[in-house]
Formats: sequence, structure tokens, C-alpha cells
Amino acid sequence: MVGQPLNALEEGVGRIVASLQKDPSALESVYISVIAFAGKASVISPLTEIATFYTPRLPIGGGTELGAALEVLMHEIDTKIVPQTKSQKGDWRPIVFLITDGEPTSPLELSIKQWQEHYAKRATLVAIGLGHGTNYAVLEQLTPHVLAYEGSSDEDFRKFVDWISASVKSESQKVEHTHSVMELINLSKHDTLKKVEQPQRFVEPNTITLTGRCQTTKRPYLIKYLRAVTVTLLQKYDKDERFYLDGIFPISEDYFNWSKPNASKEVKASALQGIPSCPHCGATTAVASCQCGKIMCIKGEGEAKCPWCDRVLSFEYGEGDFTIQRGEG
Repeated sequence: MVGQPLNALEEGVGRIVASLQKDPSALESVYISVIAFAGKASVISPLTEIATFYTPRLPIGGGTELGAALEVLMHEIDTKIVPQTKSQKGDWRPIVFLITDGEPTSPLELSIKQWQEHYAKRATLVAIGLGHGTNYAVLEQLTPHVLAYEGSSDEDFRKFVDWISASVKSESQKVEHTHSVMELINLSKHDTLKKVEQPQRFVEPNTITLTGRCQTTKRPYLIKYLRAVTVTLLQKYDKDERFYLDGIFPISEDYFNWSKPNASKEVKASALQGIPSCPHCGATTAVASCQCGKIMCIKGEGEAKCPWCDRVLSFEYGEGDFTIQRGEG
């Protein structure tokens, strides 16, 4: 997740927090934590009472390590949630909103098995997919509460965020510890949020991401390509074998801290339609490939120095295909 979707999600978290901080019941009972996952997973905001919670910056990374995120979540439940016993009053059953827009990049059968056997009855997990790149079949192995967000505008996303706030407020208004399953508040009136009732077919890959560096500044950037997928009334998927430029985004070095080491695949350059310019220096093309396999920007024909390995290269225009390293997620 990068660019506008990530910015919208970050703003959405802030909107949820602001709404809950105005609710008297929520102020007395709601604690919130944020777990981020890309090529790695980590708690970026520990469990904190809503009154003093500060919205974190959501990181960018390569990969969708859902299994690692589940491991972190299960550890947090074990260490942060006080269980209800005959001798002590425990915490309320936690609500987990899992939001993802991709395909898990590592096997997670063991994590799903552990969740179902030891944690599914201790927490309410609501899984929400953003976009047609989501693997809903995997999410349905985790929880019966699987939703598909189908909005396309800023207003749609605000309504989605407000729905999450309303759901949490409803739970905070219960006066007794409960193990009942959370009700999906007014979902029938939410025309951009649909409950997934049956396994969904998944088409992979729908996204290609390339990680490059500016030749001039050595600062990194991320290029995103999307495949055009058409869904017919018979639920058949027509896939174009080409990927079309969705955007190029400047990123920080922190991206590599959130990416799985040495995780890369390959794609033919001929499959990529559209060449962006460098977001840092404005060089003509941001998709030039060095002999080291990394992506860099160039201003045209002639010599250029790779910002990854410092090798001096000579580029010229010509025909032919070549292989490019792509990232995960």
C-alpha cells in the first residue's frame, strides 16, 4: 500500500481516534493499538488508552507478511489482555480490524491454525479487503467476518472510517464484560462495504512494484503498475498480460527496514506499459536497469553511475526485451 490509499488510511486512523476521544463511554473503556505489516510486522503503537493515544505514521515496505502480523497479534493478546477468571475481572473481548489490499507473500497455514485453535474465541476479528488484489479466500480461513470495501471516493472512505468508529463506540457502551460476537453496525446501509458470503476467486498478480534510486540524489522511489482485470457477470476474470503505470512515489530509507530481505521476483520490461520520470531529479526515465539488477533513473543516452553499486554504465536507445527485478507486495 502506497500513495493515496496509504495516506487515506493514515488519516482514517486519526479520524477514528478523534471520534472516540469525544465519546464519554469510549474514554472510559477503549484502548487502542496499531500493528503494521509489510515485509515485516511490528507493533508501532502499543496498547494505550484512547484519551492519550497519538496516531502513528504508517510505514511503507515490500511484501504482505500476514503470518508475521498474526504472530505479533497473538503475542499482544497473550501479554496485554487480562483474561477473565473466577478470581479477577478481565478486559473486554478485543476487536481486531485487519485491513489489507494484497496477497500474503509467505505461507501462513501454521499461523492460521494457531489462531483458530487458541485465539479465535478470545477476540473478534473483522477482516477488510481493499481492492481486487485482496485474497479473500485466505481471510475467510481466519474469521467469518470478512468485508470487501468497494468505495472509490474520499467521501466513501470517510463513511467507511466512520463505520469503524460507530462499531467501537457500540462495544464501549456495554456495561458488562462480554464474549458475544460484535455486531456489524448498520452494514446494510453501507453501500460501499459488502460482507463476503462465499469464497472469492483470486487473481495474482495484479500489481507490480519496482524499487529504484535517483542517480543524482541516491534517494529511493517506488513505481507501481496495475494489471487491468475485467469481471464479467459470470464471475469470469479477463486478464491483460500487461501492467499499466499507476504512479511513482518518493519513499524513505525506512522502506527497506519494513521489506523482507532479498525478496524479489522478475518481470519482463515488455510487460510494463508507461515509463515515469524520476520524482527526485526529474530525469526522463526512472526505469533503467543496472547490471547489478537494481533500478535507477537516467536522463537519456550516455554514461550514468548506478546509485546502488557505483558501477559506471553506458546507456543507449534500442529495441529488445530485458528482465527487471520486482519487489513483493
